[in-house]
Order: sequence, then structure tokens, then C-alpha cells
Amino acid sequence: MKVVVEPGVAIKWFVEEPQRPQARSLLVHGHELIAPDILIAGVADLAWRKATAGEIVPEQATAIVRNIALPSFISAFVESPHLRNRALTLALQCGWPVHDCFYVACAEAASATFVSTDETFLQALRAEGIVLRGVPLARIHELADA
Repeated sequence: MKVVVEPGVAIKWFVEEPQRPQARSLLVHGHELIAPDILIAGVADLAWRKATAGEIVPEQATAIVRNIALPSFISAFVESPHLRNRALTLALQCGWPVHDCFYVACAEAASATFVSTDETFLQALRAEGIVLRGVPLARIHELADA
């Protein structure tokens, strides 16, 4: 199954925090994980934030940024210029930041399931009638039902 992940999910592959087992399950259940290329910047930003807050050491942040682009994590990156128009349209429709909507645009383009740590975002998309298979990370077991 094709699955698009956002940085909040991907960072959990590397850092011990709530819902880490659910995030890591995506890596072991044979899903084809894809994301817009901006995922690298998003994960790098989260790693930097955690390092500057003292939650992880700088060397761990460096390793996270180095490894996130490996095919063992993300099998394909979609170039953000291909998604920009749809991402803006989605953002205007649902009132959510364009940055977040790149992941939804990627899921739509790939006919993939979108897994997010932000259930409020998924609810906002549904409320605006945006048809998407979106699954909150907390309910990742729903992928098995698909």
C-alpha cells in the first residue's frame, strides 16, 4: 500500500516519543512510503528543534537528517513544484498552512493513504469535503483494514 507521511510521523522513526511504535510499524509492514521532497526540510527542522531544546544531542540530529533520505525510510520523493498548485488550492479551501497541504497533494497525486500525527488537520480536510484516505497515526491499525 502506498502511504504518504509527514514530518511528525517520520521523526518518530528516530526519536523516542509517544506513538513511536505506530510510526515504526509503517517501516516493517511493507508499505511503499512516499513524501514530497519538503519532508527532508520538515524533519531537519524537527531534529534541530529537539537538539536545541536538549531532547536529543546534536550528533543524533545530524544522523536523522543524513538518514531520512535513505530508501530504507522513504522509497520515493515527489518534487514539490509538481504539487504546489494543488497544495495552495487545498490550503485556501481548508484554511490550513500550505506547507501541510503539500503532503495531502502528494497523497492525492499518488492515490495513497495519508498518515498524520495531526487529527485536527485530517478533520479540517473532511469538513471541507476533501476526499482523502487520511489516517491518524494513533489509529494506524486502520491501514490493515484497508
